[in-house]
Amino acid sequence: MQVGNAWGILINASIRSETRRKFTIAHEIGHYLLEHNTLRPCSLDEQFNTMLAEQEQGTAQAQAQKQAYLLSEQRANRFAVELLMPTPIFMTDASALTQVGLPAISTLATQYGTSLTSTGIHYTRLSEQVCAIVFSEAGIIRYFAYSDGFRENKYCYLVNGQPLHPKALASQFTNTTRIGELIDEVPLHYWCRPKESQLNCDNSEGEDYQIIEHSRRTPRTKQVITFLHLP
Repeated sequence: MQVGNAWGILINASIRSETRRKFTIAHEIGHYLLEHNTLRPCSLDEQFNTMLAEQEQGTAQAQAQKQAYLLSEQRANRFAVELLMPTPIFMTDASALTQVGLPAISTLATQYGTSLTSTGIHYTRLSEQVCAIVFSEAGIIRYFAYSDGFRENKYCYLVNGQPLHPKALASQFTNTTRIGELIDEVPLHYWCRPKESQLNCDNSEGEDYQIIEHSRRTPRTKQVITFLHLP
């Protein structure tokens, strides 16, 4: 928020997680450094509510404003990640670990004081492995991130909003208060389907692939974190 020529960041008192508070502050610093010369003297919430009202009218201007807002949020998120986990230092620390996947992510999250979510996404995007991290809730894939190797693999294609395969390990945490973690090899098609360009091809080879699934549900959350690794 802006008061006269001064700027400040207010944190919702209901946010008790220290890692969430740190990321929120870093995110807002990103907004300030990237956009403070162009922001109107009103809160971002006010701008967002104005955008929603205009969006209901279905105008082209409303769509453009929505895209600009989403881009602004993405840029602020990327800034926060780099501020808290600078890529060159983070990659050096990650490569020094003998563990991979969730054990490495947990170690790095503790080291950097960041959440498993933000650390996992950063770790996976930078990884040289063929891997992905998936966040699901109530048996539905909510969002995910993947490495370049995963993106380039013709058999590895994830879909937001897709229900979990009933035999995927992550499904065992659905509709239960059970916490803990499970790891095993599962058929690749439990998680992935071929890219659109491969749908009319012979995909029998891809169906034979096994992928390592490591799924974890932690206390105080309904979310399941899954790390997928294709050897």
